[in-house]
Amino acid sequence: MRVAFLNMLAPSNPMQRSLAGVMEAAAHDLGIQLDQYNAAYWPGENLELLRRLVNGSQKPNYLIISMHRGIGVQILEIAEQAQVPVFVIITGLTSEEQTRFGGPRQHFKSWLGQMVPDDTAAGHRLAHLLRDAAHGQQPGPPEGRKGLVALKGRSDDYAVKRSEGLNRALAELSDVEFLQGVYVIVWDPAMAQRRVSLLLRRYPELQLVWASNDVMALGAVQALEEAGRRPGVDVMVGGIGWTPQALQAVREGKLVTSLGGQLLQGAWALVLLYDYHHGKDFAAERLDWRTEMVAITRGNVDEHLRLLGDPSWKKIDFRAFSKVANPTLKHYDFSLQALFKQLHSPAAPP
Repeated sequence: MRVAFLNMLAPSNPMQRSLAGVMEAAAHDLGIQLDQYNAAYWPGENLELLRRLVNGSQKPNYLIISMHRGIGVQILEIAEQAQVPVFVIITGLTSEEQTRFGGPRQHFKSWLGQMVPDDTAAGHRLAHLLRDAAHGQQPGPPEGRKGLVALKGRSDDYAVKRSEGLNRALAELSDVEFLQGVYVIVWDPAMAQRRVSLLLRRYPELQLVWASNDVMALGAVQALEEAGRRPGVDVMVGGIGWTPQALQAVREGKLVTSLGGQLLQGAWALVLLYDYHHGKDFAAERLDWRTEMVAITRGNVDEHLRLLGDPSWKKIDFRAFSKVANPTLKHYDFSLQALFKQLHSPAAPP
């Protein structure tokens, strides 16, 4: 069983390496030959890489991919023509594209399934967590409105949905004043730092910084510290991604939270494809998997760092999540709690 993963996360995205490491461990446990390719930034280069991959002599049985930079439909068209089944992770088609082409196994028959996080819920929850941290999570009436600025992503569906979640939260939080949102186009902490430095000059009273990803959040922390502010004390900052640097900042109290969990989706996709390849179609449960992002805060960061801070995932037995490898398994459980349960079990592998 040969699977190709086209890793389209930007090279500057810290999650790129973590995602690859988890998938390597899962492929080893499942006996899958996994070929990983780091995509280029420019869409045309990625499409050409995909064409060579699915039409070459080493054509994979399956393709795992995330859809970035507006080429999701073209990816599915190329795979359909080459008759290579596709599983989508991290981020999928835009809302407009979904309206036109539907979901897995509809217009594109080779599109077997997808697993993407609930980015709208993540953006919504992040705003609430920042607001609660600013008020010390104390019940009773808030003491004045808290000014919020937002560092947003552009174009990719996950970035749009996270911003939609923020907008929904702002409509609910009468004690939060939305000051301004700015776009940070790439995973570049220096750009986020410059944006926040400018925002601080315009809004010296700002107290909340909502960031669409962890890299932006860390850039904001740097700008705040350079301006003499105290992240986690007089300005609350949070991001999304579970990057190692962000989790350490949560531990130090500089970030309120990092929401995440999507770095495990590549491993779960391999489990589902393994079962499909061996005659047990995951369609019996669902085709479109939506995973909830988990908030890591100072109260639970140490426990999560014991799992996420170790670059080796060999201590996890990914076969334990397969229905083919475990015929008595009735339902897939891809929760973080299931991972912790295995790690805490005396029978867990070393």
